[in-house]
Amino acid sequence: MKLREDADKIIEKAIKRVLPDEAVFRALNGKQFGPGKIYVVAAGKAAWQMAKAASNFMGDLIEAGVVVTKYKHVKDIIPQMTCFEAGHPIPDQNSYRGTQAALDLVSHLHKEDTVLFLLSGGGSALFEKPLCSEEELADITRQLLACGADIVEINTIRKRL
Repeated sequence: MKLREDADKIIEKAIKRVLPDEAVFRALNGKQFGPGKIYVVAAGKAAWQMAKAASNFMGDLIEAGVVVTKYKHVKDIIPQMTCFEAGHPIPDQNSYRGTQAALDLVSHLHKEDTVLFLLSGGGSALFEKPLCSEEELADITRQLLACGADIVEINTIRKRL
């Protein structure tokens, strides 16, 4: 029985180490930031969790941020951040609005400013600024999903669009 208990403890610790908020905390711990303002851009299914961890760790040091995540993944307000819930795996109007908000946020940076860019799985659908029409991108994504294309194949085509 001791072997099973030890295995359970190891598994529990391993899972905790790879959780998005734990990974952000470890990445930020001990980091020094320049004299400029700090902005956060987070995209993906774990974007809210990662941005929340950054906010918990850095607090008022964050000037502003944009979070783009999947529907029903925003759990609460994060101070200084605007959260967008958007379509996944098919981008939608909120995907494009959230992406544009992030681009607007970082469009006036100064060289001493810092952008903390937090990206997780799902970011390729949630963080989109297509060169084709939004409807065309959604249609192509639907077709790729229907024919069984994997994420590498989908992203190979999507990045061209």
